[in-house]
Amino acid sequence: MEVYRVDLTTWYAAGRWVALLEYIDGLPAASRLNEAIANDPEAAAAIAKARQGKEQKAWTPRTAEWDLHATILSSMANDLKTLIAATIKSGGGKPGDIKPFPTPQTAIQEAMKAAEHEWAVEFAGQFGFSAEDL
Repeated sequence: MEVYRVDLTTWYAAGRWVALLEYIDGLPAASRLNEAIANDPEAAAAIAKARQGKEQKAWTPRTAEWDLHATILSSMANDLKTLIAATIKSGGGKPGDIKPFPTPQTAIQEAMKAAEHEWAVEFAGQFGFSAEDL
């Protein structure tokens, strides 16, 4: 197996800012760089200021970090939530809503939702309903 090494100092010296930022963006969420950024007071203040007043989407894991292990663990987490809810219900309690563990959201899924909605609008239109009725 061949090992490729990247000398980031040459990228920096050459002014390859886009390549450097793309490389940094590709680092796993659990990298030392992200830990350092999260614990830097100046970076934390800048991130908080940038997010202030903006509506935050619900967190979902990155597709690049989602593998078989994550799939199995999320399935186990969902099963555990179901068991806990069943136990609460068997004791006469009200378990509430069970929210599944978030999975990566891709443009493919967004396109499929849009196509399904378009089909539903067309189908309902055959019966005299409009898009606002859906």
